[in-house]
Amino acid sequence: MKLSQKEAAETAQESLERNSTVFIEEHHGKLAGFTRVQFWDGAYSIREVFVVRPFRSRGVGGKLLASYEDLVREKGETSVYLTVEPKHQVSLKYLIRNGYDTLNMLELRKDLAEADFPERQGDVKILGNKLRLLKRNL
Repeated sequence: MKLSQKEAAETAQESLERNSTVFIEEHHGKLAGFTRVQFWDGAYSIREVFVVRPFRSRGVGGKLLASYEDLVREKGETSVYLTVEPKHQVSLKYLIRNGYDTLNMLELRKDLAEADFPERQGDVKILGNKLRLLKRNL
């Protein structure tokens, strides 16, 4: 996902209008990353996280997560939520390394047409049921 500074600013403005908080990390006046946190349905959830490619693996994501977690603590809450697709293995590993270890929800998909879906890749067992995973987009 390529996001210009203008698009990031527009996303931030839109988010503020929807009961959200946006955290922005800059490096020498340039956008390094942002996250949008929304209070929704009684919980604080990360809705978007984006780190500009040159700033990845340089602590920007960790700073954004820490800002989010600090906000939730300040509000007196004890749990933080975010959604990640199983196909985003790099993100999953990163989140697990940062203490996100409780599975909260699953989203299931049913294909209504008989076809070969090349985006399917691999499978996982949950409660004894074999479920297909979608291929990671590169």
